[in-house]
Formats: sequence, structure tokens, C-alpha cells
Amino acid sequence: MNLKKNNFIAKLFKKKPKLEPVIYDARASDLWPSNFHSHALKVIEILQKKGYQAYIVGGGIRDQLMNLHPKDFDVVTNALPEQIKKCFDRAIIIGKRFRLVHVYFGKRDFVEVATFRKDHALAKHKSEGALRQGGIISRDNVYGSIEDDALRRDFTVNAFYYNPTTHELMDFSRGIEDFQKRVLKLIGDPDARLKEDPVRILRALRISNKLGFTIDEATFKAIPRHRNLLASIAGGRLFDEYQKVLLHGQAEKNFDTLQKMEILAILFPTVVCSLEEPYFAEMVRLALRNTDERYYAKKTINPAFLIGVFLWQELQVLKKKLSEKMSYKKAYHEAVKQTLWAQNKITSMPRYMTEMIEEVWALQRQMELRRPKNIMGILNHARYRAAYDFLLLRSEVGQVKPSLCEWWEKLYVMAEADRLGFIEKMPQK
Repeated sequence: MNLKKNNFIAKLFKKKPKLEPVIYDARASDLWPSNFHSHALKVIEILQKKGYQAYIVGGGIRDQLMNLHPKDFDVVTNALPEQIKKCFDRAIIIGKRFRLVHVYFGKRDFVEVATFRKDHALAKHKSEGALRQGGIISRDNVYGSIEDDALRRDFTVNAFYYNPTTHELMDFSRGIEDFQKRVLKLIGDPDARLKEDPVRILRALRISNKLGFTIDEATFKAIPRHRNLLASIAGGRLFDEYQKVLLHGQAEKNFDTLQKMEILAILFPTVVCSLEEPYFAEMVRLALRNTDERYYAKKTINPAFLIGVFLWQELQVLKKKLSEKMSYKKAYHEAVKQTLWAQNKITSMPRYMTEMIEEVWALQRQMELRRPKNIMGILNHARYRAAYDFLLLRSEVGQVKPSLCEWWEKLYVMAEADRLGFIEKMPQK
């Protein structure tokens, strides 16, 4: 028998060496079960009692190691989605591209539980794993072992598995070494990993800014080669990522990074041109800083507000152009329609959010005009506070007089019995 052929067959059927993790005592890194949310711990306890493997995984562990005290923790297991669901009284299977289980505690609180994945190329059927044209993963439901799952994680510092029962911290990708070096590195070939899911580009920029990590050189060089693939990502996913990048702290820093890496033009194409207007550039800067301040003050942040700011200058340009052909009212409504439609093709928002933007924009002119018959309706409008904040932002960049904002604020805080007299004494234009 041909010796070369024998060697080929032997290599073909030779089992790949098992990926062995480095196992640490989590307590040595000051990781204790009490550091993690009780709901995540309960999910793990129940799954393990049913005979399944179950771990806390990913960024929640990384952030705990950084003493950032995250609130959300993901759980991963070898149980299939249908098996997970049977273990809990209130659990639903969600997603098509990536099937997950949400285990509910109360009306809104839930723990996200995923099944171990492996390389989508090993899918036996398109319903399990598939690629769209261009190599982007469109379906990723090929289940495997914990070793397979570790290789499918995005960054080495996100591939930690914590077992609160045994206090073991499992590291399959030498992520602890990268963590200690403060380096963010993709697992595997950067080109292949960014090509299969370009959203990892946004995650890399967001996480590196959040943690103060340096992006690994190979990963950093791969980003410009694949950033245009972001344009092919579903609008819903990009809207979710927009919220993570710009509404969870570091908004100003992340915005600057997106602009520097030429990604801002992909997500918000009209903003890049609009920034040439000095007043608008300042307005965006103030809005980003205000967003960060609200986040760190633990105040509510409406995801639509910042997009309303981003699109404001484009709305003005389009309104002016259309008003040459039609009445102001028609030009305004058509400009609103076209501006939001164009952006929604990229980062699609729920309808109630686009309605919020429309209402805040419409209230700007009404608040400027101050027609007596409309004033109380404006004051009682559900979007009044957001519209006032938008007006205040415009006053800070010289688009409206500060006295206008002062007038509306005085009216808002005064007793209802005094409002009529105050409106009657309103300065004449």
C-alpha cells in the first residue's frame, strides 16, 4: 500500500487535540457568587441540578474583573433551547438567526441563556447555520461543546466561563494574559471573524474605549478592510448597536472614534456632511456630552433624542430645498418624511421612536411662534420636556434666543392659576 496515501488517511481521521482551558480559582481574583445577579445564579443552579453544564460567560465576567459591577450576566449551557425551556416555569425561545431562551423573573427581569455553539460551517442543514452573500452569518444555530463555544466567542477577554458552584474560572483563549496586558484581541483570524459578523467592529471600538484597552494590531488593521460590510447588516441590529455605542457612557469618545475610523458615515451618512456647519458640530458635541452626563447620573435616556439631533441639520437643508417648489407646510412634512426614511433604512427604529422625533421637531416651531391659542396645548404635550431640552440645546448654539427658553421654563414651573396672566403679558414680537 502507498505509504503517502496511508499518511493522508491517518491525518484525515486523526482527532483534533482537545482544547484545554486554563482553570483559575475565581476567588483569587475576588470573584464570588455574591458578585453576580441572583437570577443568573438561580438559572445555573436549576440547570446543573437537571444534569446540564451551565456557566456565566462573557463580558459580565470581564467587567467584574475590572470592578465595573455590571448588572446583566449571560448564561451558557449544553442544554438545547427546548430543554432549557422545560426547566423553567416562565421561559420563551426567541430569535431565528441566533436562538436563545429568556428565563423570566417577574414581569420584565429575565436572564438570557444560550446553548453552546460551534463553527457554522459544520451545519448539517441551512436551518441550523447559513451564510449570506459576502460571507456574513445569517443563521448560527449549530450546537457543540464548551470547547467549540469558546472558539466561537468574539474576543479573548470575553471567553471566560465562570462556575459559581465550583468557583472555577475557565479560560480557553488565554484571555487572562490579554486582560492583564489590556489588549482587545479577536479569537482566530481577524479578517474571517469580522467578515462573518461585521458588528464585531463596533463592539471592538466600544469595548476598547470603555475599558481603556488597546485593540490588537492585527484586529485594528482588519477593521478598514471590512467596515463597509456594516451597510449590509439588518437595521434592527445596527439600531441595537447604536444604543450600546452611544447611550451607555463614552458617547463623545465613541462618536469621535467612529468618525476617525470612517464608520460614522456608514451609520449616519448625513451627519458627516452636516458637521461642516459650525453650529451643528457644537450642537452634536453638547448632545453627546449631555447623554454621557445623564447616563452617569442614572437618568433616563431616550434613544430617539440623539438621532433627532443628528438629523436636525439635514432636515433644515432638505426643508429649504423643497420649499422652493411647495408651501412651507408641505415642504416641512416632506422633509421630515424623507429624512427619517433615509436613516431608517440603515438603523431602523420602532415606529413610536420616529413619532417621538417628529413630535419634538414639530414642537420647535410652535415653541418659537408662541401663538397664545396653542401655548397650553404645547405645555401639556407628552413630548414637552424632550422638546424643551431640544430647544435649550439650540439656544446654547445660537439658533434661538436664551430668553425664549427662560420664558417656557418660567411658564412650566409656575402655578396653573398664574399661567393665563403670564401668557397675556408675553412680549410682542
